[in-house]
Amino acid sequence: MRWKSDLIRFRISHLYLKNIREFHRQSFGKENRYLKNESFCTFLCKNFRFFCVMISLSKGTGKKKGETNEEKDFGDFEATLTVGSLLSGCGGAQSGDAAGKQESGKQESSDSEEPAEVVFAYMTQNNIPESSELERIQNLINDYTVDKINTKVKLVLFSNSDYMNQVNLMLASGEQLDLFQAYNTSHLKYIQDGTALDITEYLDNDLKETTETLYDGFLAPTTVEGKTYGILNMGSNYVPGGFTYREDITEKLGIDMSQVTKPEDLTAVFAKVKEAYPDMTIIDPNRANALFESYLGKIDKIDPLGDNIASPVSGVAYQDNATVVDMYETTDFKELCELTRSWFEAGYYASDAATTTATTAELLMSGNCFGTFCGLGNPKIAQQYTNNYGHPFENVQISDSMIWSGNGGAWMVNSGCKDPSAACKFMNLLYTDAYVDNLLVYGEEGVDYKLDENGCAVAPDGYTDLNSVAYTNNMNYYFWGNKWLTYPVAGGLYGEEKETNKQQNYDGDHSNYYGFLYDYSDKEAEYTACQNIVEEYKKSLWVGAADVDTTLAEMTKRLKAAGMDDLIQAKQEQLDAWMSSK
Repeated sequence: MRWKSDLIRFRISHLYLKNIREFHRQSFGKENRYLKNESFCTFLCKNFRFFCVMISLSKGTGKKKGETNEEKDFGDFEATLTVGSLLSGCGGAQSGDAAGKQESGKQESSDSEEPAEVVFAYMTQNNIPESSELERIQNLINDYTVDKINTKVKLVLFSNSDYMNQVNLMLASGEQLDLFQAYNTSHLKYIQDGTALDITEYLDNDLKETTETLYDGFLAPTTVEGKTYGILNMGSNYVPGGFTYREDITEKLGIDMSQVTKPEDLTAVFAKVKEAYPDMTIIDPNRANALFESYLGKIDKIDPLGDNIASPVSGVAYQDNATVVDMYETTDFKELCELTRSWFEAGYYASDAATTTATTAELLMSGNCFGTFCGLGNPKIAQQYTNNYGHPFENVQISDSMIWSGNGGAWMVNSGCKDPSAACKFMNLLYTDAYVDNLLVYGEEGVDYKLDENGCAVAPDGYTDLNSVAYTNNMNYYFWGNKWLTYPVAGGLYGEEKETNKQQNYDGDHSNYYGFLYDYSDKEAEYTACQNIVEEYKKSLWVGAADVDTTLAEMTKRLKAAGMDDLIQAKQEQLDAWMSSK
């Protein structure tokens, strides 16, 4: 029975130690650790012999007479717990001192907890940096995130053109990928196939700062049946339609652009420029879709209900009537096509507008292109064009804006993630931490960029532009959690202008159908078939290269044969159910 009496002594000592440690936690605080306080150090020294005796009584020198292996193992196990309990307070003294110097508000884990690892896939519009440069930025991020959220981040960078293909390959192969963005695609597919993790339980803790920052109703598009599976980018969702043009040409010709308030008003402008510059390309064809997006979707008329407004596949709905219709059969779409057709026939679009491979940058930089359609999420986009293309540009607004149910750009956690809490903590930084966002977007300050007098990111000394530095990501705000945390590029919005634009996104009108998600999973074959048909015709309709009546009749006939009516009926049923549930 001796082992029982020894064990009683041990349990008393173990309880005593636990109480002492808890007393110290409450008295001195976790951040000061255990050996940082002199009085507690003195206490340990004075009572060291007592601790040793109590532990030795329990552990002994071997199995005692009559003691079973289980009893011996149990005593050794509890003794080990006691030693570990004591040492966990002592062993982390040095790291604790360092941690005590952290900024207020940083989350900490216990000394013994190893940092989690989050694999983070993001994208660049520029060249992929050398691996050594990417590692440099990764190390800077980890120097920060290990202290702040006890997490290391592995950066995986792809070009924006190849991003979703590479992400889908990683997801399909089972390769570790914890945090990714549903870019230029509906995030609904990742919810439907189980790839996206339900992050609802993390919204009030790991993502609490983010949820407090979001616009009203911002989670609706990524919430299905009360469960949230991701968070959309928080940027310029309020995007009026515009046209960016050569200001030096309009001034030379005496054209008053203040009279332009809608697309039709541009016709007279194009005519004067074409007369003065007969060999000039008047309209850049690459952004012809922007006209359709702004005119049809941003004037409080049409919501694509999850599709691309410029080329919807499965029907749209007007704001005053929750009836799903084929946009290609509407009067609004036909009239806009007729307008662009008149421009094409007048030579404002080049004859090869539907097939040219010349980029917007190439056309504008050449000096032989008058202007391009654009979204005015950044009202100062003309200044960026001026800086980038060597000619003075200005822009004019041609349509109002609204925030509609458009999907895409949602950051999501992979359902196969080993540590969802760590992934959510890092995602939280994308929406709340300016240091992390600017590291990812621009790199290291003083090396990859510097700030001008307005707080805008510009090329550092020795470089001509931000595209030529070692870390060439320079994604600006387009694909980040919170645009408003990143520095604007030179010529971008800053100060009061930035705050005004930010507030527009909080206050902007929302579509009546904001938050609706269309599930076409049971009609994927019809959707794909209709999508392929739309792809055949859309560019020629946007730039006016095709006869409107003939093309629309042919296109709609083929769409009906491919199942467009079935898609519209399915979307209508889902919209009705969604409306009734509000």
